[in-house]
Amino acid sequence: MNINLHKRYSSRNRQLGLSLVELMIAVTIGLILMAGVGQIFLSSKTSYNLQNGMGRLQENARYALDIMAQNISMAGYDPTEDATTVAAFNSANTLENQTANADLNFTDANGTASDIVEINYTSATDCLGNATAGIATDRFYLNGTDLMCLGNGSITPQVMAEGIENMQILYGEDTNNDGTANRYVNAGNVASWTAVKTVRVALLVSTIEGVGNTDNNTYNLLNTPPIGPIGDNQLRRVFTQTILLRN
Repeated sequence: MNINLHKRYSSRNRQLGLSLVELMIAVTIGLILMAGVGQIFLSSKTSYNLQNGMGRLQENARYALDIMAQNISMAGYDPTEDATTVAAFNSANTLENQTANADLNFTDANGTASDIVEINYTSATDCLGNATAGIATDRFYLNGTDLMCLGNGSITPQVMAEGIENMQILYGEDTNNDGTANRYVNAGNVASWTAVKTVRVALLVSTIEGVGNTDNNTYNLLNTPPIGPIGDNQLRRVFTQTILLRN
């Protein structure tokens, strides 16, 4: 009798393994959990890339505008206060809708091509810190997506900021001699460069790398025809700043 009870107890508690149905259920639950974890990981990565890209984009835009504002606001500076000594702009090299090649030759392009500005001011160094003969001449332009500056103290331009896809510039001209700009025009429509009181700069800035979102937007920079949609996966923003010419 004791032997039979032992046999019944042993058979009742013996591990018999998993059935095929139980195994399939366990695998399915595991796959669902893995898919959920993977989705959370991808979402977190996308959010990180987006935030990191936006941070770098804003940093590049701020630096580009700061360096341009710092130099352009010096246009025409002359410690002798003789306004005829230093021309604020070099109108021959202040151009609209231009593209640059490797030899720094600029050619006309369509209405959405970037502009070029060249300024003069009294300084012992140019925008790159190179020594001048007393008058600094700084030329700002785009080479691909790099904001470049070429000073007259060096024959080699230098990258000032990355991710700058387009640059448009308007000049605030004082046509009624009241000391303030009352119209903004392209370089080719400036009636008198000595009457320019402000410079308005607009930059189209993009992330250096893709952030996962398709860009189907169009962008308006001042009076330029709309740019886009571009259709890649980079993030873009337009930044505009009006720079006062103090001299």
